[in-house]
Amino acid sequence: MKATTVLAAAALIASGVAGCASMEAMPAASPGHELHTFVPGWERFFTVDWQAGQRNGRPILSGAVHNQYGATATRVQLLVEGLDDKGGVVSQRVVWLGDSIEPYDTAYFNVPVGPAANYRVIIIAYDWGGRASGV
Repeated sequence: MKATTVLAAAALIASGVAGCASMEAMPAASPGHELHTFVPGWERFFTVDWQAGQRNGRPILSGAVHNQYGATATRVQLLVEGLDDKGGVVSQRVVWLGDSIEPYDTAYFNVPVGPAANYRVIIIAYDWGGRASGV
């Protein structure tokens, strides 16, 4: 009876591992499942500059987010998308930018990415902290 229980448990574990492994094989962004910004209009408060490059032979995006508003931006998250040659999303990755970006300050990022024809970087989420003095 114990052998049957052990075999049943092993079968459940194996099927769970196989299920997890199959999730890895799925594309990061399938049609209808792409992520979008939670904060439309973020462009009024921030600018994002980036360039594609390589580090240790692997693609990377290096760039900066500029806070153009008189309040501290906290919990800033970037959405980094890999695009095909027609502009379709082939991969997505959400990246925390750091603790905060002070008013009128800049935060820098380096994000490893997969190969793609082009990339897009947008702000997907952020909160506001305290205001700068005199604002």
